[in-house]
Amino acid sequence: MVAPDDTTVVVGLEDDMHHYEAALIHDGTRITGVEAAGPRMPWEPCSGALDQLQFLVGCPLTTTASQVFAWTDVRQQCTHLYDAAVLGVLHAARGEVGIRQYDATVPDWDKPPFDAWIERDGVELLRWRMATTLKIESPEPFAGRQLKGGFVYWCEQAFEPEEAEAAWVLQRTTWLSGARHSELEDCDDAVESGLVANVCWTSQPERYHVAFRRRGTLRDHGPSADGMLVDMPTRWPQLHDT
Repeated sequence: MVAPDDTTVVVGLEDDMHHYEAALIHDGTRITGVEAAGPRMPWEPCSGALDQLQFLVGCPLTTTASQVFAWTDVRQQCTHLYDAAVLGVLHAARGEVGIRQYDATVPDWDKPPFDAWIERDGVELLRWRMATTLKIESPEPFAGRQLKGGFVYWCEQAFEPEEAEAAWVLQRTTWLSGARHSELEDCDDAVESGLVANVCWTSQPERYHVAFRRRGTLRDHGPSADGMLVDMPTRWPQLHDT
């Protein structure tokens, strides 16, 4: 996330399967404008979700992620683009000008237990030992927590906003990490890939069966974040002097 001034936040999200970016304009109170880009998207209908992000216009600035998720129907959004935009809203609400970078890592694994961890601006904040792909084994107070079923809301009740934010980012990364083991290049469409119906823009009934694969969009970044989001300033003039 980059706030080059006190009216704009530019946020990017990149992993092996996706690359999304968004610029959020605000007046210090609420979002007044949105632009979005999708340099890498897995399915043909995903590009339509870029325009859907306009539903964030009018959203009040807040440091509580669940309030932004409740602002619009997230099933009519791209899950990954909207997650990035939520982080942008939270960053704008803090009123900070500058850069905040999260690097969340879930190593390749054959079966649990495995570790997942997150750094913010180069400093490790959390490290979880996962009992299963959706259940945390340790440390406290996360031990025994499921990554679904109210996890974000629980974090907001248990921690200060910035701690809750980091836990939510790591939750999202760990929850979605299993998709890296799907052979997407062998799939002709989203149905064949096993994408659950009715959970996002692309998997809605009117698009699900015509969600054809965009082949050649996978990237293997390995264990390093080097190379991720490096070309983001080419799409956002606001960042040229940052």
